[in-house]
Amino acid sequence: MAQGRASDPSQSAAHHVEQIVEAAERTADALRAAAEERANDRIAEAERAAAMRVEAAEEEAADVRAEALAAADDVRTAATIAAEEAQDRAAARARDLIYEARAATRDVLRDGETLSAHLRELSDSLRSNAERLLLDIRAAHAEMTARLDRVDPDLGGPDGGARAPSRGAARDYEPDVPEFIPRRPR
Repeated sequence: MAQGRASDPSQSAAHHVEQIVEAAERTADALRAAAEERANDRIAEAERAAAMRVEAAEEEAADVRAEALAAADDVRTAATIAAEEAQDRAAARARDLIYEARAATRDVLRDGETLSAHLRELSDSLRSNAERLLLDIRAAHAEMTARLDRVDPDLGGPDGGARAPSRGAARDYEPDVPEFIPRRPR
């Protein structure tokens, strides 16, 4: 028994160490479980926070996208309005230019018709004056021939006289000046 007693305290100490080791293992297991639970809780919390951040980022991205689409729509609308206004201004300018061109062609036609009428009047006046001049020349010729015949009826022949008229007879005759030529003072 002495040996049993001696081993008894050592068994008791071993048992006690075993209990301490078991308690330490249980405590370590409990600490490990608590640490794993805390780690899992933190991971879950981090995942929730990350999910919330992702959701917030997605919402913000959706808001930014909506704002960008609205801004693009505004720019497109403004560009369309500006293009329509530019097209309207160009069409109005083209209409103005066409109107001015038509007015210019009307003016040219009117000026051409006026010039043509003046030329026709000038032509009529020249024709009339040419006819008067021819009549005056024939009348002067007849008068000169008649004077020559009175001066010397024997010299007159079939061609109206063989010699040149005298200077005195030519001095007495003065033909009418056409109306478009100004008369010279005597």
